[in-house]
Amino acid sequence: MRRSKPLLLSVVLALSLATVLVSLGSVGATTTRANLGQATQAGVTSTQIGPGAPTMVGTAASPCAGCSLLTGPIHTSLGSSSSPATGAGAARTSGPSNGSRADHAHVFLSPRPWVAPRAKRAARPGAVASDPSPPTVSCSPSSPACDTINNNAAGAIGVKGLNAVDNASLPTNTTIGDVEPPDQALCAGNGYVVEGANLGEVLVFNYALHRLSQPISMDTMMGLTNLGWSSGGDPVCYHDGSNGGHWFFAEIASASSEANQGPFTGCFAAVADSCYEAIAVTKGNNPFGPYNVYYLNANYNPAEPGAPYLLNDYAKIATTRDAFEIFYDEFPLNGSVPGLGGGFFNGAQELAFTKSAMESGAATMSNGSPNNSFNVAIENMGLLPTDSSGDNCATTGGALCWYQVIPTQASDPSQFDNSHGGSGFMLASLDFVGQGDNRVAGFDWTDLSQLNGSSGCQSGSCSGIQFGGDVFSGTLPYYGEGFLGAQKAGPIPLGHECGKAGYSEPPAGSKHKKAPAHCPEGGLATNGDGMTQAVQAQGQLWGAISTEVNQTFGTSSEVHQGVLYFVIGTSSFNAGNGLTLTNNQYVTAAHEDLEFPTMAASDTAGGGAIMSFTLSGNGGPTHADNGGYYPSMAYGRLTATSTGLSGSTINVADLGQSPQDGFTEYQGYPNGTRPRWGDYGAAVYVSGTGIFFAGEYIQYPNCMGKSFTLTIGTCGGTRDGSANWGTAVNLVAP
Repeated sequence: MRRSKPLLLSVVLALSLATVLVSLGSVGATTTRANLGQATQAGVTSTQIGPGAPTMVGTAASPCAGCSLLTGPIHTSLGSSSSPATGAGAARTSGPSNGSRADHAHVFLSPRPWVAPRAKRAARPGAVASDPSPPTVSCSPSSPACDTINNNAAGAIGVKGLNAVDNASLPTNTTIGDVEPPDQALCAGNGYVVEGANLGEVLVFNYALHRLSQPISMDTMMGLTNLGWSSGGDPVCYHDGSNGGHWFFAEIASASSEANQGPFTGCFAAVADSCYEAIAVTKGNNPFGPYNVYYLNANYNPAEPGAPYLLNDYAKIATTRDAFEIFYDEFPLNGSVPGLGGGFFNGAQELAFTKSAMESGAATMSNGSPNNSFNVAIENMGLLPTDSSGDNCATTGGALCWYQVIPTQASDPSQFDNSHGGSGFMLASLDFVGQGDNRVAGFDWTDLSQLNGSSGCQSGSCSGIQFGGDVFSGTLPYYGEGFLGAQKAGPIPLGHECGKAGYSEPPAGSKHKKAPAHCPEGGLATNGDGMTQAVQAQGQLWGAISTEVNQTFGTSSEVHQGVLYFVIGTSSFNAGNGLTLTNNQYVTAAHEDLEFPTMAASDTAGGGAIMSFTLSGNGGPTHADNGGYYPSMAYGRLTATSTGLSGSTINVADLGQSPQDGFTEYQGYPNGTRPRWGDYGAAVYVSGTGIFFAGEYIQYPNCMGKSFTLTIGTCGGTRDGSANWGTAVNLVAP
């Protein structure tokens, strides 16, 4: 039985600060198994990591000497509802009365900023001398991996979600102005659908996608204003239907005020002890609250390399029967205080808290001591080997590290995995050095029910909790390190005035110090081939990543941004063996590009699922599709065992109306821009209702000439002067 295998190798890194001695982790060596279960590809092999004891277990308030991990709760409320939107539920029709110029636009961090410039990668351990060729799919003759675009929504019902005007007009957004990218959160349950976006706002709908609120600041939800703190973005949410139903919301919180430009002068600016993760949990089954709010201190451990300047980036959440799970990537932000191995990335951090304690609003401290009924297990994945050589963050200075290891969200409590004393899963890709890969990993927590004990996980009372995983090698290859998705040519009023707006720069090395007055249309960032969302349904784990794909059309070829998805089975794991690879396929749009895929599946064994994404493109060399697509919201149907999308068809749910024309398309031009389209969308299944999915697209046509001004709410209130992003929320039957 897998759970009873002995730990073959323990790697422990102990660091001391004064009298504090903290063990950061132990891991099992990798062993190859012959059991491939449902693996569908010839040559796919499975390798086990662990299982072994996690880095640390203990009470949630104080898991180690001198530490203070989780504090709270404080109590907040939005009331029974927020003022409902009027009209058709589209974006606001007017901007702030002051008509202020959007001078203070800010770009949010992207995941995995530690990846080195391409020219330097060959020197890293395990890297190769040159970039690989992207994988190839045939479009002529057609193959299931090269999909046809159907401009019909095919049953999807969609509405406009949040947009740049909503964001910049938040009453708490007094100095920051526009932000990019939006980064959707999405959760649904008990008749409600909630969307979230940067800079910390949520919007509530009912299942018919009628708005029940105006945009609500997460500063209010999280109690940040009263603390003098601010929202730091990366919002996520999840509805847990067990225990009567509760809503979980989380985002980065910075110990700096919105009036002082929030995280951009606090947490993101490497101010010591200023980075937190705010976690709000409803007391009941209503997303309007009231809430119990907890604060996770990213710098709880003074002995952690890089403390007290650690950032909890890109957090994602989920629940199991017993645990509230949260993941984040850990970055030391102060260059003079390095992280593991002297580098500037500490790897993925996986935490599992006692769920019942959070849902009941239990205090992390009781009578001046840590609450023994409120526990946590922590796995510092910076110490787990990434291959058989044993390389990890500590040995490679942050180069070869597990990153974006996303916990899987169960579609409803019936999909929890209760084997091995209560299990939870995570998915990750393995392209550590930006050279492509052909592996995927599934990780697991087991015996999480021990978190429910009353002894504080002390004296070995939680010794059964284990962390392990399976790496599948020989999957379909992937490669994608920032390749921009194209978009259809169209009006770009901000690009036409980028010099006036202050976003362009004088050409580097030029004798002329004048910045260009006009900037060209750019592409959409895809960030890389890391996992962005993972779900659990039908006894399967579902996840997708971006990849460059070479589409062949007879004797010609075109390189586009596509998707590679994985379906990983848990039945063999439940029987005491490892996870199994059920399916692994490409999805690409002929002549066009796909960005930020998400997946969701019904809770019926063998039932349907969808993949959603942004669709964009310029039609390739032949200018297909009437010159391509402005950024649009699209999706396709599939099953756990289908060969790609059903009918090899991509359906357009929300057709984009203009090019992306935000400040990050032009900032720094012509010396190198950093376009920021997004980091992730989201999709969630609700039993008996369907799949809700959210993503980014351009809601309205761009106006030109005198109709466009560098103000909030320009073009009739449909966009801001510095940003025109918008989101869509859709419902579809899988």
